[in-house]
Amino acid sequence: MLAAGLLAVAAPAAAQTQGGTQPQQDPRRQGSGAKVTTETDPEDRTSRTDAERVHDSYQPRGVDLGSFLVLPRLEIDGQYNSNLFATERDERGDFLSVIRPELRLRSRFREHAINLSLLAEQYLHRRYSQDNRTELQLEADGRYDISRETQANYFGQLFSRHEDRGSPDDIQGEEPTPTQGMVNRGGLKHQFGRYTVQGEVGLDRRTFGEVDTALGTSISNSDRDRWEMLGRLRGSYEIFPGYAAVTEVSANTRRYDDSSDRNGFNRDSHGYRVETGIGVDLSQLVRGDFLVGYFSQDYQDNRFSDPSGVSMRATFNWTPSTLTIVVPSLERSVNETTRRGVSSMVRNSASLTIRHELERNIVLTGFGSVSYDQFEGVDDMNAWTYEARARAIYAFTPEIYTGGEIGYRDKRSERAGDSYQQTVFMLRLGLQY
Repeated sequence: MLAAGLLAVAAPAAAQTQGGTQPQQDPRRQGSGAKVTTETDPEDRTSRTDAERVHDSYQPRGVDLGSFLVLPRLEIDGQYNSNLFATERDERGDFLSVIRPELRLRSRFREHAINLSLLAEQYLHRRYSQDNRTELQLEADGRYDISRETQANYFGQLFSRHEDRGSPDDIQGEEPTPTQGMVNRGGLKHQFGRYTVQGEVGLDRRTFGEVDTALGTSISNSDRDRWEMLGRLRGSYEIFPGYAAVTEVSANTRRYDDSSDRNGFNRDSHGYRVETGIGVDLSQLVRGDFLVGYFSQDYQDNRFSDPSGVSMRATFNWTPSTLTIVVPSLERSVNETTRRGVSSMVRNSASLTIRHELERNIVLTGFGSVSYDQFEGVDDMNAWTYEARARAIYAFTPEIYTGGEIGYRDKRSERAGDSYQQTVFMLRLGLQY
């Protein structure tokens, strides 16, 4: 209802403005190349931003507010999930609808940038109404151009959502576990000659709500509430045009509100990563990093196993043509978990995303990934997860589009009861201005 009202208000307001309503194009883009080759986040695996990847002529005009552009959007999804609760046995499927209003504000300054977005998602299930939920997300990002060589940037997010049923920490409650929090990232980038130096600091907050069980009891998740602090320093030297030597160092601290969790373990920790490698930026052909190094995470509780070893992070955006982008990715990282006796989960993942502009108003996306999760401290819980998705977006006009997706996930765990298979079908109708 909110987005429909915004669309109704936006139409007459925008009709009174003339020109200048499109945000500036990426200067790297040439001619009528595919929108997919200039996306700001080609690693995004969700379908929520697909509408932004069709050609500029099918992008919304927005409401012109001088130096800002207001972009309202409403999406309605119809989905079928073959295994809603992500269980190994007694699989239960369900149809559901997702209503997704969104309001975005983009700046159009000659220098600097400010962007805001407000997103709400309401999930309505046909059979299992206990899984009905509403999720909210507020994001802000900005860039301040101190000089031609120096930029400061910020990204912030406030969110209220629910954990996925397939999460390793899901406790199979009567409803998904609610979680709230915030993400803050602030950075500074300076370039002098062939050298570029970037620094970033982060402060995140995550809290988890109480859930009821089928036995009539409730489970408190307050022992998962925590602060996460991050510092990162990256330096690069352009060896010759298009290629740079890169070194990156990061450190983190994770502090839980409770001195011990429900099983009596202290989960506070601190860690670091040191990586080096090659950065590539060959115009529209290839962009990305390949970094290899070492990571270590030290937990306060001596009973925990401290993960350490080879770290790897690689993501490349390869554009074999102006209509296609190919994004291979590799990463090895340490993730928090509260499984009994487990200090952390080391995830080893590889993925491949391919997007192709079939027509100016049709974009096809294929995604495949494989990951291996190692649970530190327990030998019989490691798991392989395979995932594949195929989707398409079709824009009728700049104001109306439709889309569809087929997704499949297969988790194979060494522990009985943790494996599951899941297939999801989705159809979407989108309205925007």
